[in-house]
Amino acid sequence: MHVTNQELHRNFATMPALQTGSDSNRTVLAVIRPQTALWIALLALLAYSANAQRASGLSADFPDRRTLAVQNKVDDLFDAAKFDRAFFIYRNELVPLGDKYAQYMVGYMLLTGLGVGEDHSAAYAWYRLAAERDTPEFVAVRNRLQRSLIDDEIQRANAIYAELRREYCDLAVLLGSIKKNQRELQPRTGSRLKNTSSPMTVIETRGTGVTSTGSGYYGRINRRLLARVQLLLETGQFPELGSDPEKIDLDDLERLVKEKVAAYPD
Repeated sequence: MHVTNQELHRNFATMPALQTGSDSNRTVLAVIRPQTALWIALLALLAYSANAQRASGLSADFPDRRTLAVQNKVDDLFDAAKFDRAFFIYRNELVPLGDKYAQYMVGYMLLTGLGVGEDHSAAYAWYRLAAERDTPEFVAVRNRLQRSLIDDEIQRANAIYAELRREYCDLAVLLGSIKKNQRELQPRTGSRLKNTSSPMTVIETRGTGVTSTGSGYYGRINRRLLARVQLLLETGQFPELGSDPEKIDLDDLERLVKEKVAAYPD
């Protein structure tokens, strides 16, 4: 079936870099199942700005060039009907970054059977994950799909969603990026945050290949880590930890995040 696409500005955060999104245009499609037949319709939606996404408390800067390249590549693959490869990239490369559009696309492809076996319950679980920030576009498609499911399908979807939430909700993804920064800084910091320095020279392979002093390189990692901790404190609302990210014990933070994610309603 041919679907006429209306472009939608991406602006969905990819969390490990606290990213707002790219300038690539994306499309959100609503898929509804009336009784036994599937039909695809375009949901007319408005683009929303990076400032609106930032207001959700889940963004700070733009994706690195590698992430932008992956986003553009997978969209091109989907447009070229190379669905198997597109599904793999959405699911395994962008979903773990907290890319809500990728999470939505995994659900959409499960719903329509593009590149993966059709599974409406799993699709609804992914739509719920994509709608975590109450983005109107994702909330709309989630709600429309929910109305087409029977009770047994929703019950199975809720179990799938609980598993996805533990690994890919915003707090879990952000915690993962903090732990990655912590590993990059160890053994200089331990589990408590503090400034670090090193006399070594570092070649930054993910950027332009430029060299910098160890203090500059690790200082940037430490600043990113502190910014992410601050963002997680604001997003997760953990008053018992205080408001100064430099005084946070990451072991305590991880425990509280896991408890909060586990307490989310199914």
